[in-house]
Amino acid sequence: MDSAATDTRERVVVAKGDEPATASEDTTPPATLKQRLAAIRDECAGITKDDIKMGNFTIKGHTFEAVLSEVRPMLHKHGVDIEPNLVERVYNGNRCDVLVDFTFLRTDDEDESRTIRWGGAGTDNGDKAFAKAGTNCVKEMLKKRFLISDREDAKEAEDAVEHQTADQASRAELERARERERANLGQWAKTFKAALETAPTAPDVDRLKRENRDQLDSPELPEVTRAFFNDLIADRKAELTDGFPGDRH
Repeated sequence: MDSAATDTRERVVVAKGDEPATASEDTTPPATLKQRLAAIRDECAGITKDDIKMGNFTIKGHTFEAVLSEVRPMLHKHGVDIEPNLVERVYNGNRCDVLVDFTFLRTDDEDESRTIRWGGAGTDNGDKAFAKAGTNCVKEMLKKRFLISDREDAKEAEDAVEHQTADQASRAELERARERERANLGQWAKTFKAALETAPTAPDVDRLKRENRDQLDSPELPEVTRAFFNDLIADRKAELTDGFPGDRH
């Protein structure tokens, strides 16, 4: 008879995947989106303010570039993405107001998101009002969401353009158009005068007169300038026809 000892303890089969974790394995579940946004908010407290020149003195403040350059690495670090969606864009004179939905997403493809709506405004006498409004919207959203100092951005203050109503903007644009027209007429006058003075024949003078009829009849052309050119045309034709009786009519 085999007298060898027999281990009668019950053997327990451990299912695959239920093995206890080793000391080196991290069993902490992934952070939720809310936790990630809170972590970013806490780290944003360390964003330093820049020295920004304002005329004869210097203030501490956050530029848009500073906020974006600091927040972008934090979003990457904590696995958060932002998708903007333009909801509304309204123009009033030289001012543009926008409304944007910003959706925060986890980059690990989890179906978890949070959306906040934010507004922004920008003024510009050219075509940059919409771009300025978008910049203002993004910067203010990031500053408020992550509790970054809400001190007015000095760089934007330096670039600030006074808001004008649609009627004021129209009058201002009309005046700028008239100023451009006057400048163009001034340049034209110099060129036309030189062309008349160097025209080789009387028919050339007549041709120049026909080709420049719109400028000569322009309501923006001062009467004294119009009279000057009419006299110059007559004098130049007389000068060119002297000695050529056959050309006189």
